Amino acid sequence: MQNKKILLAVILVLLAAADVLVFMAMGAASPAPWLLLVGLLLVPLLLRSKATKCDSFLVWDEDLSVGIEAMDRDHKKLLNLINNLRAAVLCNTGEAFERRNLEDLVEYTKEHLQREEELLRQHEFPNYEGHKAQHDQMISYVNTYVRRYDEQGRKILPEVADYLTLWLTDHIKVTDKQYSAYLNERGVT
Repeated sequence: MQNKKILLAVILVLLAAADVLVFMAMGAASPAPWLLLVGLLLVPLLLRSKATKCDSFLVWDEDLSVGIEAMDRDHKKLLNLINNLRAAVLCNTGEAFERRNLEDLVEYTKEHLQREEELLRQHEFPNYEGHKAQHDQMISYVNTYVRRYDEQGRKILPEVADYLTLWLTDHIKVTDKQYSAYLNERGVT
């Protein structure tokens, strides 16, 4: 990351120097130095725009680990599916790609929640009912979003992706972490 910043600084200095030389050689009446100046001013804006888009993607880190390999694997896949949906939003990939990614995400989310609930039920997790209620509420919201997508099209996708991002990361960091120690104590890893 530091090397990229240094490279960017060098490029900006070289562009600024080139612009000064072009101004001196061609004069202010020529459009060339002005175009170079506009290009120089746009570089940070373009880079910031790219960073904002890239920042909207989820990256797995160990803070999201619940210490149970199967659940972590599911959570990683869910993050990737959410990222696919975000890519569909950012890249305007077309309805077929959007719909397939939304359906894949909804289907895998339901499968994961069933696996998680079965694990909690199997080990008699004390807050199973509360945990399941959160899952049920989320599935209800997701089903509503799918209906809205059917009615409104792609304009609803950023809202869906944002909701799922916040719900999943908060659910993992708060609610799922509650069962982590309980299940680890019972030999589930």
